[in-house]
Amino acid sequence: MPDPAAMRSAVETMMTRLLAGGDTELAEQLVHPEFVNVEAAPERRNGPGGAAATSEWLRSAFGDLRYEIHRVFVDGDMAAAYVTMHGTHEGGLPPGVPATHKPFAVKHVHLFRFADDGRVIEHSAVRDDLGMIMQLGLLPPLAAAGGNPPS
Repeated sequence: MPDPAAMRSAVETMMTRLLAGGDTELAEQLVHPEFVNVEAAPERRNGPGGAAATSEWLRSAFGDLRYEIHRVFVDGDMAAAYVTMHGTHEGGLPPGVPATHKPFAVKHVHLFRFADDGRVIEHSAVRDDLGMIMQLGLLPPLAAAGGNPPS
């Protein structure tokens, strides 16, 4: 089983340097060949190549992308990162929607499972996508849509 400090370091490096920073050469070092990202589209789901493609896709959809890491928790072969994702909307997400160029900041929890060799073999996440869409102005506030705010 990987060392907890090494797992924390791998999570931080994967999020800040590989995904947000675009240092895709790190994918082979950090990501196991049997890696599965259950959050990604099929063409970006598997292996180090999928992780590198996710990095490129994220950075094309979101300018000034960065993850502010608040905590990384480690338990056995699992690590959880509580983060705030920051960026600006550059288009492509949702598909066909033009860029708003508006900034956003949303909370995420990313879950990573590690293989015995210390590389990430599985990723899933809980993200505030609704909060991001609202910050980007892609969904009107409830009152503007003709509804009544919840009481």
